[in-house]
Amino acid sequence: MAGKVSDDLGDLAEINVTPLVDVMLVLLIIFIITAPMLVQGLKVNLPKQDAPALSAKSDEPIILTLTSDRIILLGDEPVHLKLLPDRLGAELAGSPRPVFLKADESLPYGFVIQVLAVLDQVGVEQVGMVTQPESA
Repeated sequence: MAGKVSDDLGDLAEINVTPLVDVMLVLLIIFIITAPMLVQGLKVNLPKQDAPALSAKSDEPIILTLTSDRIILLGDEPVHLKLLPDRLGAELAGSPRPVFLKADESLPYGFVIQVLAVLDQVGVEQVGMVTQPESA
């Protein structure tokens, strides 16, 4: 009887890695297929206009995106219009930085002016309007 117990323990000491490899390959394939779907982002139809590029300075610009659904994105994070002054004030932190405004061309002019008024209220001195070249 004692010999049989030791034989059972010897069999348990070997681990079969084939099921582990199979599961890992299936998970890898799932992540490879779903990863491109997760990084889509929001579509913004920029106005088409040939304009000179802004000079690149040492200050890192703040990107402010306005979608056709009137969603305001500060970087990649959505922000409500009423909370925008506080969030921009925290981003600026007392140092002047340029703001690049990417607004969808279908937005009403009044909404863009509201956002520009918030930028003026916070004390932003340089605002760049991002456009798409006409040739694209």
